[in-house]
Amino acid sequence: MTPLTPFSAAQLDATLARLGLPAARPAPTLANLDRLIDAALHRLPFENLDVLLEKTVDIDPQAVFAKLVEQRRGGYCFELNSLFARLLTSLGYRVTLLVGRVRWGLPADAPQTPQTHLLLRIDLADGAYLVDIGFGGPASSRALPLRVNEELPGGWRLTGEPDGELEMAARSPSGWQTLYRFTLQAQQWVDYVMRNWYTSTYPQSVFRRFLRVAVSEGGARLSLNNGQFTRRTVDGNVEQRSIEDADELLTVLRERFRLWPAERELPALRQRLAGLLAPRE
Repeated sequence: MTPLTPFSAAQLDATLARLGLPAARPAPTLANLDRLIDAALHRLPFENLDVLLEKTVDIDPQAVFAKLVEQRRGGYCFELNSLFARLLTSLGYRVTLLVGRVRWGLPADAPQTPQTHLLLRIDLADGAYLVDIGFGGPASSRALPLRVNEELPGGWRLTGEPDGELEMAARSPSGWQTLYRFTLQAQQWVDYVMRNWYTSTYPQSVFRRFLRVAVSEGGARLSLNNGQFTRRTVDGNVEQRSIEDADELLTVLRERFRLWPAERELPALRQRLAGLLAPRE
């Protein structure tokens, strides 16, 4: 089974309900795709709590459905975008799995990064689009047309060569900031298993060393980077505040990101968060 394996009827109903959408099957149009993206960004938080707790991140499609839909959790790109790929496939969209090298927050001359980001290509009658509900930073609430070397709707830009490496960037108050680089070469699901293992277990992986959480709220994108809470609006305004207490951080996870860790995991999670918030020497 892969993310291109359709849901059962019951799973499709449950996934639409998880997104707060009616059970009626939306037709595979661009307008409906945008509605699905926006709903997913608001209802499925990006989060790496399992990685911080050194739990196995199982990206088998059935395990992802159980975690994100039945247990009402979030996840990172291999979970969020794979679940979304199954949803879109089930609704009749043509989906291709792609892979990127994350560059968010890095200087332009930083060393090459590994292929650790899953994103999606969707082909419609009027052309190809890029979809990504699984990035922990800025996120487009609409499918982005695959048009190279021009500014895209909503403050996005795709540069490069269609037959080579492309670079996705988001406009910010300080200028264009690169999110990731990728190619349009279709990927095999089996290769993401190795990428997921690296991302969740390699000691220097960003997800092993930092709390990363994000979700959309109205016209803003909320994010947590350890104790740094950020709210970015669509017009580029940024509000930030620091959280220095693990219990307050747990409250923010519940109230702003709708994440409710299991009661049995709270002691270990509180201890892990306290360590992340401790001043570094």
